Amino acid sequence: MKKLLLFLLLPMAFNAQVVGTWKLANQAGALGVGPNLGDISWWSNSVGDLATRACLFDDSITLNANGNFQHYMDGQTWLEPWQGVPAETCGPPVAPHDASNFATYSYDATNNTLSVYGLGAHMGLAKVINGAEINTPANAADTIVYMAAISNGGNTLTLDINFGPGYWRFVYERTQLIPVANYNVTFQVDMAQYGGNTANGVFVNGNFNGWCGGCNPMTNTTGSIWEVTLPLPPGAIEYKFTVDGWNDQENFTGTEACIDPINDGFFNRYHVVAGDVTLDPVCFNSCDICTNDITFRVNMNDFVNGGGSTAPGVFLNGTFNGWCGSCTPMTDIDMDGVWEVVAPIAAGNIEYKFTVDGWSVSEQFAGGEPCTITSGGFTNRAGTVTSDSTLAVVCWESCVDCPAGIDVLNENGIVIAPNPATTALNVSAKSEIQSVVIYDLNGRLIQSVAVNGVSTSLNVSSMNKGLYLVSVTSNKGVYTKRVIVE
Repeated sequence: MKKLLLFLLLPMAFNAQVVGTWKLANQAGALGVGPNLGDISWWSNSVGDLATRACLFDDSITLNANGNFQHYMDGQTWLEPWQGVPAETCGPPVAPHDASNFATYSYDATNNTLSVYGLGAHMGLAKVINGAEINTPANAADTIVYMAAISNGGNTLTLDINFGPGYWRFVYERTQLIPVANYNVTFQVDMAQYGGNTANGVFVNGNFNGWCGGCNPMTNTTGSIWEVTLPLPPGAIEYKFTVDGWNDQENFTGTEACIDPINDGFFNRYHVVAGDVTLDPVCFNSCDICTNDITFRVNMNDFVNGGGSTAPGVFLNGTFNGWCGSCTPMTDIDMDGVWEVVAPIAAGNIEYKFTVDGWSVSEQFAGGEPCTITSGGFTNRAGTVTSDSTLAVVCWESCVDCPAGIDVLNENGIVIAPNPATTALNVSAKSEIQSVVIYDLNGRLIQSVAVNGVSTSLNVSSMNKGLYLVSVTSNKGVYTKRVIVE
């Protein structure tokens, strides 16, 4: 009988850390998706979504001590077109994701997984299952396993799930918080622009350690970033970063945004501890991140010669500005067709591309180009920022600059049409043509035909849309023209 009791009590003890009622955290980023674990750069909910999707954020999930899983949606939840609605909206839950089937769960604290069992039982979004996003309720899973992490003294449950191309993340908070004595606060400071010597260490000093000097040393973790994690009780803290104990310290004027609001004659950094948190890395003696001035330059001459227009403006979009559309405009001051902009960017890897008229027109790459990276179905330019620099001029949709003067020589009356082309590209001349060759803007051979006549036609229907160079060799020389394939 004792053995039987032990067997019955084990599941309850095993699940004890997650027992309770949970809701999606009422914050931006509670739902997010990206190419890598913990990365929600593809999409995440905004503060505005808390109201727009209120029917999702008020749903609750109760994980009972007996292993039962209860999903309460109060008659309304967030629906998507794959569930039979014309557009994303709030509406009555659609079976089997309506909590109509009996469901259970188990939490594995050793492997950090939370598993839910029962047709349609789910956390976060109904469409997300292991290895896929379903496109019909008929494909609902009866078992889903989430990677689980508990933080904030047991009050926050972060779930991650690999759906194939990337990872979804769902952040839940308890509806009844567990009192916590201390939270883990990670401080980070970037010493990249500090002019002194850090050989004797960087430290964090604050009212939580009596401004003790050298008692909380930081560790140089990556490059110029120093960090330390301290257990701190809830409440407001004041602090600053110092070097070699108190031999050097940050000095603020009191007008900075991160400075404490206390009128005591001292100007210190300020934070209200309310949960486990990793504070963003800041530049020593600044409220902001350390940045490097990077000059981006793009040659738009081929784009314009191919029928495009830069009148609506050329823009820089990337991971460093949230792919914001038109917030980083470029200029062509000397009207030579080369547009440029200087952008302040933190050290690290970046992805970006050039666009026209916000996001109306954007560069398109096939993938595999030496200046690009493909991740999660997106191909963008890529680079690494280490210091102030001016990047080489590149042609639109190319890793190199546009060829110069390629439309000058045409002594044989060569005509290449139509431009843009869709299915066929016709080439004619006054006298014999030896060959016609098509290259992409990276110099790769796409097509080559021998002619030995005054005209020919090339099939371009299978070529990717974009800008190409068509080179015609005749007895008068070589004539090259830019051609768009649509």
